[in-house]
Amino acid sequence: MKIISVLGALLLSITIYSQKISGKVTDESNQAISYCSISLENINTSTITDINGNYSIDIPENAKKSDYIIFESNGYDDKKVTVQQITTDAHIKLGKKVNIIPEVSITGKKTKNEALGNTKRPMLTFSKMFDKNVPTIEQGQIFDIYKWTKLNSYNFFIIPSSKFKEITLKLNIYSVKDNLPQQSLLYENIIFKTNTTGWQTIDLQKYKLIYTDLDQLAITLQLVESVPQDNADFVFGISAKKTLSNDLLFRYQSQGKWEASKGSFISNININYMKDKNENTPKNISQTDNNTEDQSLIDYYKNKEKAGKTVYGKNKSGKYIDLKNAKIYYEEYGSGEPLVLLHGNNGSISDFYNQIPDLAKQFKVIVLDTRGQGRSTDLSTEDYTYEKFSDDLLAVTKELNINKFNIVGWSDGGITGLLFTINHPDLVNKLIVVGANLNPEGIETKTLDIFKKQLEIKDVPNQRLIKLMVQQPHIETNQLKTIKNPVLVIAGSNDVIKEEHTKLINSSIPNSQLLIVPDSSHYVPFEKPDLLNKSIIKFLKI
Repeated sequence: MKIISVLGALLLSITIYSQKISGKVTDESNQAISYCSISLENINTSTITDINGNYSIDIPENAKKSDYIIFESNGYDDKKVTVQQITTDAHIKLGKKVNIIPEVSITGKKTKNEALGNTKRPMLTFSKMFDKNVPTIEQGQIFDIYKWTKLNSYNFFIIPSSKFKEITLKLNIYSVKDNLPQQSLLYENIIFKTNTTGWQTIDLQKYKLIYTDLDQLAITLQLVESVPQDNADFVFGISAKKTLSNDLLFRYQSQGKWEASKGSFISNININYMKDKNENTPKNISQTDNNTEDQSLIDYYKNKEKAGKTVYGKNKSGKYIDLKNAKIYYEEYGSGEPLVLLHGNNGSISDFYNQIPDLAKQFKVIVLDTRGQGRSTDLSTEDYTYEKFSDDLLAVTKELNINKFNIVGWSDGGITGLLFTINHPDLVNKLIVVGANLNPEGIETKTLDIFKKQLEIKDVPNQRLIKLMVQQPHIETNQLKTIKNPVLVIAGSNDVIKEEHTKLINSSIPNSQLLIVPDSSHYVPFEKPDLLNKSIIKFLKI
């Protein structure tokens, strides 16, 4: 009998369950709780209550009766109920949280008003779409704030191509840890309805949202209700823009894992603030589409899109060279003196789509994808190093029987070119570097900080490539002094490589020339292709 009872308990714990459960969520006085998040722990199943507190959730077949369903709502204590329990009683009551808000005195102190974030919509944007069938999806971003910040409003831009009669959104605010949302900071729901597209304003004045001793806030939106247009498919999205940092936030349900990706909402928060003398200004203050950095990013992504539509990087004549733990993909164009092109971090052959046609008229152009990038593979697991990239270049040129050649290296490719020339000067005729650096300190602090923050995110894509930029290279100026080859050092006037650093590279190489390209950023090959191509050809033909 004891064995039978044990088996019975075991079967109860593993029994699969598949059914729809409907019920209601209220407070302890039976008042309906609207838009309460409901999710099945560790299973991708979730829903929310409607405005009257009613809900319906599908329990999947892989759920056990002992699995927990979690109910969460701003201002209430979370509640866990097993699948077994909810089938017996689907009426869930949540207890009110004790809301202890410390009194904040500002007597005799004046606050200032500011907008943090994007106050204008740039020319180049993309859309973050919402699914009306998954109301638990949250999307948003992180804002840097002052140590004393009062939120007045949250402003965001709905894409003009959206199609709806009316939508209801729920705004969420979280503290931030390790660059991801951590804990809800709200004690009541903030609900916003609209029937228009374009700029939207959620007035936050009545909620008296004052935050002290926080450096960041995460603000997200949920689509909790929608009314479609007549005879039209529902479409709703928020405008976003590309950035170098992982500022966009997403999670599928309240118990789900937060994900971060490159970009940011076209949104801002209007605040009042007090600032200490030694306090830094938040980095996301009043960014507009007239910003030089924004414009260079717009140009960058436009060029990447154009590059992807060319034959370069996917030519049928392209070949692979097998190394011990990698396959290096390369393409050849033109004839004459060999010229090797090396792209930048997380780039590919196609990044030289503006250079290859002109240079192939004068030289035999060999352009390759660095290991683990483009079409080149990498089976190793250790950290990337520029020395390894240099070794790969040596192996490729030996395989191709190239005994003497020129190098054009852009960004990381320029670093590889410098190291290769230091280590193998007899193989190099002339070297051209564009936007190269000797160490991480040569990168503008703001950009380097972005890369460092990306490394703090668990499972961030391209982690080894980001780590490479943050921790390497380590080239000494006395190493540069050993280079006897002719070198042309190029950088943009608004490059992320500090201008004094570029000038240091030039002054440290005995036979070196310097070209600072006006009105350009780190993306000189994209932004000033004609000037760059002519400069390369002129230098190599001297």
